[in-house]
Amino acid sequence: MNQEAELGRDFTFRSLMKFVAPSIFTFVFIAVYQMVDGIFIERFVGEMAISAINLFYPIISLFIAAGIMIGTGGNAVIVRKVGEGKHKEAGETFSRVIVFTILLGIFCTAVCLIFADPIMKLCGATEGTIEYFRPYYMTMSAFSIAILLQSELGILIIGEGKTVVAAVVIMVGGVLNCVLDYMFMHNLNMGIKGAAIATVIGYCSTIIYAVWFYIIAGKSSYKLELAKPDLREIGQICFNGSSDMVSNLAQGVTVLFMNHLANRCYGEVGISALAVVTYVQVFIMMVFMGFTSAVEPVFSFHYGSGNVEMRKRVYKLSMQWNIVLGVISMILLYFLRNQAVGIFFAHGTEFYQIAEKGYLLSLPACLFVGINIFGSGLFTAFSNGVISGLLSFIRTFLILTACLYGMTALFGGNGLWLAWPAAELLSLIATFLALFKYRDSYQYT
Repeated sequence: MNQEAELGRDFTFRSLMKFVAPSIFTFVFIAVYQMVDGIFIERFVGEMAISAINLFYPIISLFIAAGIMIGTGGNAVIVRKVGEGKHKEAGETFSRVIVFTILLGIFCTAVCLIFADPIMKLCGATEGTIEYFRPYYMTMSAFSIAILLQSELGILIIGEGKTVVAAVVIMVGGVLNCVLDYMFMHNLNMGIKGAAIATVIGYCSTIIYAVWFYIIAGKSSYKLELAKPDLREIGQICFNGSSDMVSNLAQGVTVLFMNHLANRCYGEVGISALAVVTYVQVFIMMVFMGFTSAVEPVFSFHYGSGNVEMRKRVYKLSMQWNIVLGVISMILLYFLRNQAVGIFFAHGTEFYQIAEKGYLLSLPACLFVGINIFGSGLFTAFSNGVISGLLSFIRTFLILTACLYGMTALFGGNGLWLAWPAAELLSLIATFLALFKYRDSYQYT
C-alpha cells in the first residue's frame, strides 16, 4: 500500500489503533532496550554505574531532540507536499534535511569533545560517578551523527506509512544492542564503554535500512534530489518541529535538575535510583509519543488534501485512545511495580526503596501526559510551530521546573517524584485552551 493509500484510509476506532500500534511498539521498544542497557550495566559493572546513563541523559536528549525536531518538522512539510502531488519538491526537501543533519552532527561532536570536562561537571558528575560517566560520555558523544540520523529517519519512515517496517527496524537494532551489551561487558570485559558502543551500533540499524529504502531500492514515493541550499526552508522546518525538540530537550534539562535534586535529597544513591524512575517515565511517554508520531502524518495529509471530515474523525478517535491508553498504562505499571524495580536493584536495599517510592508516586502522570503530547503534536502536523512549541515549553520546562523545585522544597524527596504528575495535570489546562481556541482554524472538531 503506497503512502497516499496508507494515510488516506477511512479510519475507525479499531483501525486507528491497528495503524498506530506498530509505532507505539517501536517507541516502547526503544524505552525497553534502554532499560536493558541499565540492567546489564548493573549486573556487570555495578549499581552506581547506572548513574552514568542518567548523567548523560541531558546530552543524549539534546541529540535526540534535534533529530526529532528536524524529522517531525521535515516530515510535516514532505508529507504535505506529497498530499498536494508535489513529489519532486518533497524529494528536494528530504535531501536538504539529510545534509543539514549531518553537518549538525559534526558540530555537536566537536563541541562535546572539546568541552568535555565542563559539560560533565554541569551534568552533575561527582567523585563517585565520574569514573563511570567519562568513558560513556566520550564514546556516545563521538557518534552524535548516528544518534541524530536514527532519531530523524525513524520519523521519516513512519511518515511513509511504514509503521510496521519502522517497528521491525527498531526492534532489530534493540536486539543487536542487547546482544552486544552482553558480549562487550561480560565476554570482553569492556565495562560501561562497551554499553555505549553497543548502543551506537544498535542505532545504526535504522540508518542502514534508510539507505536501502530511499537510495538502493527506491521504495519511497519521493527520492533524493539535487537541491539548492534553502536556509529559509530549513529554518521553517526546525521552527515547526520545535515543539517536539522542546519536549525532548526540556526533558533532558529537567533530568539534569533532577540529578542535582536527587543528590541533594538522597546522595549519590539517589542518582542511581532516579535513573530507574526516569526509565519508567520515558516508557510512559514513549507510549504516547508513538501514538502521536503515527497520527501526525495522517493530520498533515488530510490538511493538505482538504479532507475536513476525516480530520474531525481522527481527532475524536485520538482523544478517546489517549484516555484509554492512559488508564491501561497506569494499572499495568502499578501491578508490575515489584518486577520493574526488582530487575535493577535487590529487594530491601536502599537503592530499591528509593526507586520504588519514586516509581509509585510518578504513575498518576499516565492519565494526563497522553493528551498533552497529542495536543502539541497536532499543531506540529498543521505546521503551527508557534503553538506547538509554546505548549511543549510550558509543559516540559516552565511548569515542570516550578513543580520540581517548589514541591521538593515543600515535601523533600517525595516532592521530587510528585512533581511530574502535578506538572502534567497543570499543563492539561493549557492544552485544552489551545485546542479550544484553534478548533475552527484547523477544523478538527
